[in-house]
Order: sequence, then structure tokens, then C-alpha cells
Amino acid sequence: MTNTVGKIILTFTTIGGALFGTSAFSHTTATCSSLKRPFVRNFVKYGDTKLYAEGGAPQYDKIDAVLRQAEVVGDGSVMLHIDTTTSIEYEPGHVLALEIKGNDDDDIDSKTADDMKNNRGWMRGPYTVSRSTEKSLDVLLKVVGDKSKRFASAKPGTALKFGGKFKVPIIEGIANGENVKRVVLLSTGVGVGPCIGAIEKVLLEGSEDFANFPTVELYASYRTEREIVYKDHLDTLQNEHPERFLWKAIVSSESGRISSNEENLNCLFSSAFARDSSLHDTHYHLI
Repeated sequence: MTNTVGKIILTFTTIGGALFGTSAFSHTTATCSSLKRPFVRNFVKYGDTKLYAEGGAPQYDKIDAVLRQAEVVGDGSVMLHIDTTTSIEYEPGHVLALEIKGNDDDDIDSKTADDMKNNRGWMRGPYTVSRSTEKSLDVLLKVVGDKSKRFASAKPGTALKFGGKFKVPIIEGIANGENVKRVVLLSTGVGVGPCIGAIEKVLLEGSEDFANFPTVELYASYRTEREIVYKDHLDTLQNEHPERFLWKAIVSSESGRISSNEENLNCLFSSAFARDSSLHDTHYHLI
């Protein structure tokens, strides 16, 4: 696709992001006036947006919690099911600080070790909420470093702490758009977690607030088929709500990235829901 086809409204959300770092993409809207390949290079980068307090990591009240289960849901991906006795209000897409006590015999990097010393022996990092109830949280993470390995290997009953509430949740960001008829969620890796939580909320909650919510499409990108998360669950949601939801997994090792060829890009603009909408009333959300 090499011709200009119109303006696209995009929303960016980072997973966890740089709450304890320097900079990242901001959760905001941007426009892309051309679909010339490669698609992603046309996005606007907000590399100077600070996501942390000038004096260091953001301050937050800590809430005691316990790990109910660290569930392996895909190759290298673990869903943490977390319970608390404190009433909480989180939405899919909120970012929080999550903590776990480090082990004295952990072989960890110096940066994590220094932060543990400053936090009374607790590892901590920013993670994105996938689901939440009044007294529980689900957080999907990729097992890639010392902190994520510690969370993934924790046993049921392990003490945790969490706190803070950062970023704009997915549904709120969509609801702020005007005249939206179609929502397209584009995720990579564990970015699918909060997308699934938002989709469940729209389709299953039964609230009148979502009765007229736009149709939702999810295009979840993974490197391999073994990494796909909640495939059966998403298939069931699609089969039970065919007029409101559809989804597709993009496996880059087989078909390339979604931005790498015309066939992959066409799925964004030629779905059954796209026939009843236009670029001007479609909300694209990247996470």
C-alpha cells in the first residue's frame, strides 16, 4: 500500500514504561497521514516525555498483597494473579509499582541490587494491569530479567506489595474519542494482557455503559506460535460475540511483522467491521 489513504488517530500505551527510568513513548494521540511501508516508522515518537518524578522513582502508598498463582499462559509469559484485603480501583492499562521480597542468594544485576538496598530488600518495577476486581489484580509479564524471574518463580502465598496508579486505562482513552465506531487494538508480546482485560470488560461486564461501545478488533503480534496468550479464550469470545469482536494473532516468524508486508497491513483496513466505518471514525490503540 503506497498511496495516502487518510488520517489515522493513534493512541500509544507503554507496558510498564519508564516509571523508574528516563523516557518512553507517552500515552497520547498522534496522526499518521500515509501508510507507506514500513508502517511503524510513520508513528510519532515522544522520546523526551518524562514518566518519572524529577527526584527519582515516583512515590506511592504501598498496599499489602499475596500471590494467588503465577500462571504460565504462553512461552515466556506469566500471568500473576494477586489478592489483597484492601479495596482497590484499577482498570486494564493502568500502570502500578509491584514489589516482591528478594532472596539473599539471588544472583542479580547491580542496578536491581542497589534498588533493593534502598527499598528494604524488596525488588520493584512498573507493570501494567491486565484485569482487576475490588480486591484482586492480574498482571501479565514477560520473563526476561531478574525481577520478572523472581515474580514468575514465586509460590502461591508469597507476600507482595503494590501501589501507585499511572497512565490512562485503555477504555478511558477510547471513550475520550469522538464519534468512534470501530476500535483496533494492536499489541506486541505481553501488551495483549490489558487488551484482553479491556475486551472482557466491554463484552462480559453487562453494563449499560458498554451497550453501544464500538466494535473491537485485536491484532496481537508474537515472534512464535508458542508465545500466543489465551488463544482459546479469545476464540471463544469471538465466537460468542461475532458482531462485536474479532481477533487475529500475527506470528512474525511465519508471516513477518504486521508492518512488513501488504497482506498483514490489509487486515487492519479490510475486516468485516471496517466496511461500516472509515479511517475518521476508527480508533487505533498501540500497546
